[in-house]
Amino acid sequence: MAFTVRYQAPPSRSHTVGSHYCNWMTQEIVTAGRDRSVTQQPELDEFGREYARLSFAIERHVPGFIDAYLGPDDVRATLDPDDPMGAPPGHAIVAAARDLLAKIPSLDATEGRKGYLTKQVEALRATARRVAGEVLPYREEVRLLFDIEPLATPEAMYDAVIADLDSLLPGDGPITERMVAWRQSYAISPETARRVVDVILPELRARTQEFVDLPEGEAIEIRMVQDQPWSGYNWYLGNGRSRVDLNTDLPIYAYLLTDLLTHEGYPGHHTEHALKERLYTEHGLGEHALQLINTPECVISEGIATVAEKILFAPDELVRFRRERVYPAAGITGDPEREVAIGAAQRILRSVPSNAALLLHEEGRDPEDVVAYLQRYALSSEAEARQRLRFIADPLWRAYIFTYHVGYELISGWLDEVPAQRRERFRTLLTDQVYPSQIAAWTTSGAGPLPA
Repeated sequence: MAFTVRYQAPPSRSHTVGSHYCNWMTQEIVTAGRDRSVTQQPELDEFGREYARLSFAIERHVPGFIDAYLGPDDVRATLDPDDPMGAPPGHAIVAAARDLLAKIPSLDATEGRKGYLTKQVEALRATARRVAGEVLPYREEVRLLFDIEPLATPEAMYDAVIADLDSLLPGDGPITERMVAWRQSYAISPETARRVVDVILPELRARTQEFVDLPEGEAIEIRMVQDQPWSGYNWYLGNGRSRVDLNTDLPIYAYLLTDLLTHEGYPGHHTEHALKERLYTEHGLGEHALQLINTPECVISEGIATVAEKILFAPDELVRFRRERVYPAAGITGDPEREVAIGAAQRILRSVPSNAALLLHEEGRDPEDVVAYLQRYALSSEAEARQRLRFIADPLWRAYIFTYHVGYELISGWLDEVPAQRRERFRTLLTDQVYPSQIAAWTTSGAGPLPA
């Protein structure tokens, strides 16, 4: 069953927000969101055109690589012609990536932009190498795509967290069964989720407006979908509009809906992408006419999204909001204090899927062993573990799984250095060109962005 919930912002509000990824090749989305406005977008600068040409060439081999294209349609047609000879060969794409990388040092651009573009194009070159048939070791693939170090988390850390959860979860018996049963007590139907979304989104938007200007006419549409490898997804349509899909193949938990909607909407993906769209439309940076999967920008984006809830709510505020607003709409009682304690204890378990990906892709473990690992350490049901396996086994997403917990740890570490500046720093992440190793360097030095 599917339905559509649309949250339209009041027209009197002023400027700036967007969302997460939209596959520009999906005709339904093109029809729904890329109407009069996208064809009026500015021309791409010279570097932006070559960046887009390279991205379109990769997309021919890796469908879904371009998550959103926001530039003019006629430019897209020029850069991505319908060639009867088919997709360009892999070796030609590798050469194009190498040539584009060589042009960056001589650009008339800030050092910050040059650093950002270098990391992005290095990731494009790594994908091009795979398209050309080169087999990259899994950790090297993750490192090159995302500008991070893909480390395994020791299972002893998980064991300690699970021991803490054993005392927090109600009931007796095996802890995985108790965790699954506890979560299931918060499961709500898609119809109920629709009502709860209508309660949560306006509050998130209002809190985001306290430190971010949202664009007039921005909007988020919520849809329930099936048969997808992810639990939720933000398709950015351009001009401050997003469509967020929630996958009903997985349970929808009332206690997680606020986190999910901050992640995908305010102040997460929707907000970031609308703000960064301005880097293209107002500042002429053509690379921001595209949003690409498997590049360092994804680590920043997922880091923003995974810390979004705690940017808007202190723990006591979150408890109060769930008790007074969310659960009455969901028709449940809940136990917000226990939920917050369980959520804090579970934070380290965010890295379990990354360990599972290392088992699958580096060690070559049997998929059934990976399912068992996810059940044991992520405290997942078998169905949830198999859905997670589907994601980390997907050729497009196999490396992406690291962006979530590494992004959270990276961004949290920098934001929490100076608590009084957390929202100011978060706004920098929403609006500026930044990349993971840069954030890591800022954290190590105790510094922040330098003047352009």
